Amino acid sequence: MAQLKEETMVVADLYAGALLDAAEDAEQQRELAAQLADLVAYVDRDRDFARFLIAATVDPEARRASLERLFRGRMSDLLVNLLQVMNRRRRLELVRMVSRCVQLRLEEQRQQQEVTVQTAVPLVHELRMAIQRIVGMWVGKTAILVEEVRPELIGGLVVRVKDKLIDGSLRRRLQELRAKLRDRTGRALHEADRYVA
Repeated sequence: MAQLKEETMVVADLYAGALLDAAEDAEQQRELAAQLADLVAYVDRDRDFARFLIAATVDPEARRASLERLFRGRMSDLLVNLLQVMNRRRRLELVRMVSRCVQLRLEEQRQQQEVTVQTAVPLVHELRMAIQRIVGMWVGKTAILVEEVRPELIGGLVVRVKDKLIDGSLRRRLQELRAKLRDRTGRALHEADRYVA
């Protein structure tokens, strides 16, 4: 299952790369990213349209004509063309992933890195700026914080950068303390068994 998702992301990234490569300049790339994000937001709001995009029962030619009527002249021709290519290949379900890949590629161009920060309560401005500065120095890029509030962490924070995880939460510390106490108790019981005969 994980391999399938990884392969799907590779395909989505190929579409994202082709879209950005076709753009004339950085301004057009930003505009394409914004339009694609708007399209994803529209798909999220309109479940009927979302089903229309991916339904196997919809004839691709009918969907092509509908996409032309809906979007040609209202969004970039490059983006409409991409949707048509994805429609022909029956891959419109990848629209959300393509949008995400476009965003990640643009961040990479700008020397930016998304960093997920999980805390028990929302970050105050000063702490947010400090985390952004420290993590930015660590990764060598401008850190873009994606904040998640998770009350079960109790306190502290969890930082994830790509595949690296730094867990400084109080919950993790309590789990470690519990494990140490369990180990210590187990050792004490085993040692006591040696003296009982």
